[in-house]
Amino acid sequence: MSNRASLALLAALVAPAPAGAAPRPVTVADLMALRSISDVRISPDGSRVAYVVSQPSLEKDEHEAVLYLVPAAGGGPVRLTWGTRLFNKPRPAPHLRWSPDGTRLSFLAFAGDLPQVFALDLRGGEPRALTASPQGVSEYAWAPDGRWLAFLAPDAPAPEEERRRRDKSFVVEVDRQDRPARVWVQDVDGGAAARALSPRDHFVAALDWSPDGATIAYAASLRPGFTGQFHTRIYALPSAGGEPRVLVDRDGMNTSPQYSPDGRWIAFISTAGRPEMVSTRGLHLAPAAGGDAAHIRELTPDTWVAEFTWAPDGGSLLAVPDASPEQRGARMFEQPLLRLWLDGRRAELDPGPFVHFTPSLSRDGRRLAFRSVAALGMGEVFVLDLDGGPGQGAPRRLTEVNPELAGLALGPLAPVHWTSFDGMEIWGLLLVPPGDAPRRRLPLVVYVHGGPIGGFTYGVFPQFMHSVGQVEPYPVQAMASAGMAVLLPMPRGGSGYGEAGFRMIKNAWGEGDYRDVMAGVDRLVREGVADPDRLGVMGASYGGYLTDWIVTQTARFKAASAMCSISDIADLYFLSDGGDVTREYFGLPWEAAESYAGHSPITFVSRVSTPLLIQHGENDRRVPLMQATKFYKALKEQGKTVEMEIYPRGGHVIYEPVLEQEIMRRNLAWFRKWLRP
Repeated sequence: MSNRASLALLAALVAPAPAGAAPRPVTVADLMALRSISDVRISPDGSRVAYVVSQPSLEKDEHEAVLYLVPAAGGGPVRLTWGTRLFNKPRPAPHLRWSPDGTRLSFLAFAGDLPQVFALDLRGGEPRALTASPQGVSEYAWAPDGRWLAFLAPDAPAPEEERRRRDKSFVVEVDRQDRPARVWVQDVDGGAAARALSPRDHFVAALDWSPDGATIAYAASLRPGFTGQFHTRIYALPSAGGEPRVLVDRDGMNTSPQYSPDGRWIAFISTAGRPEMVSTRGLHLAPAAGGDAAHIRELTPDTWVAEFTWAPDGGSLLAVPDASPEQRGARMFEQPLLRLWLDGRRAELDPGPFVHFTPSLSRDGRRLAFRSVAALGMGEVFVLDLDGGPGQGAPRRLTEVNPELAGLALGPLAPVHWTSFDGMEIWGLLLVPPGDAPRRRLPLVVYVHGGPIGGFTYGVFPQFMHSVGQVEPYPVQAMASAGMAVLLPMPRGGSGYGEAGFRMIKNAWGEGDYRDVMAGVDRLVREGVADPDRLGVMGASYGGYLTDWIVTQTARFKAASAMCSISDIADLYFLSDGGDVTREYFGLPWEAAESYAGHSPITFVSRVSTPLLIQHGENDRRVPLMQATKFYKALKEQGKTVEMEIYPRGGHVIYEPVLEQEIMRRNLAWFRKWLRP
């Protein structure tokens, strides 16, 4: 299909408005009012589905989360929480779980300032806290008999540390004072104090009970910090206490262990022995009894698995992949539901241009609940009745959490593709203004994704449908309503082209990926879609890096906006909490100084002529504020057109709704000013 044909398809996707109720243009205020579904969990008997809806509150400056329950057969939802504040810092992460007998629904909520496990008895009563960890709980699981909880929490500070903090004599000793999350066990009725089971030097990230309740498997690293997740092993220890034994003893990421229903296997996410961030995180199986690496099976070659769950019969698993062989070409913007049988068969459930999240199965495996996002949606709760075979019926939608979307004139969003400089086929999403096909060339803004191994999906917030959408700094639907087209390219180095695609920009940031982006722009200009005199570019994190890079390499763009952007790659290695990723791409800065400098925008800052808006969080540890400050100062010194905004309290992602709204408002105004839509 040609790009012109693709554009005609986009126009055809716009549904006619009901008579007398024409949809209105999208504003930033409209986007800030939208709700996100943060978790979905079906009851063990399959009769009910619990889910959490979050909505930005400008008054409270947080994303408020509320728990609901809806019949799986359909019907009106019931709100379950009122005064209880579900865990929402920095964003809602309620970790919904049902008790094994289905009488109680548990979740993380605040007791004072700390997240604890709460449970709501659905036979009546108010939610009550089941844990009272002095440092709060980050993850938990019910024992199979429903009498015990295992949870993750760090040890409380030593009395001496507390004293020194009070008298202000406490000094941070780098790499020597970390308190890792440990595995704790306590009885649900609170009759005995919680007991720590895992060693003090294990930084635990995930856990699961064996079906007989005698053992707890957990993933842990001996290293603190961001890089620790890429050096994890899987351990098992008796739930009554004892020494842990190693079940998966190899380097790399090995995490999210889940026992099979018969207790024979442990499924887990792994980089297959490679301690590298630029690696596929696939689904693997290991014998629960342990063994050497030769006994580990890889279930999903060249597939990056985001979530998975066992089918109750133990013969298959359900997985949600971020990237897979099925997600190539026009399908790279989807997240399918895959059923993976242990004998090697695989089938896709609910096929179509959707993005799926949080699948859960009833106890008999005959009913599946999940969240599904359509191209112009925010996501809804669906239930699918399974017959156990490859073919399934149609899913039933149970919710409508954003009825306001029907009244908004959303711009159509559809895949487009082009040929890059070396013949590689590159894909992207194209968003155009709502209404009829344009009769004139449009201002075009290129939105570059983060990562580098990130990407876009369908949805109103194409880079953040997995989170609360308003963390997206660029209000693309409001930009479309303002008369701009938005190209969301997927260049090499990111998702959509397999692990080989990830590695195509090793020692080559800003080379092939930059040329992929520009080839897409050139194609839209040739096709008469984009106005070559009104081009803009924007992006955050790695997208911010590539935005900075682009404006040092070409003067074709009339405006640019960079959020949490990287200007000096060597500084990133030394100062970022995840700076070791640069070592995988370029080596060590003192051994590859020329390459680091040659791929850093700051080296070529004198070439910039594009007006640039720089935005950055004050407390960003992933891309420290200095990255933006250096680029701003160099541009300002040369009299270039540049503005910089620092968002107080903000990290790498901004979670405060008041700031989220301001960031989106400023970006919309910036491109309106320079591109004149």
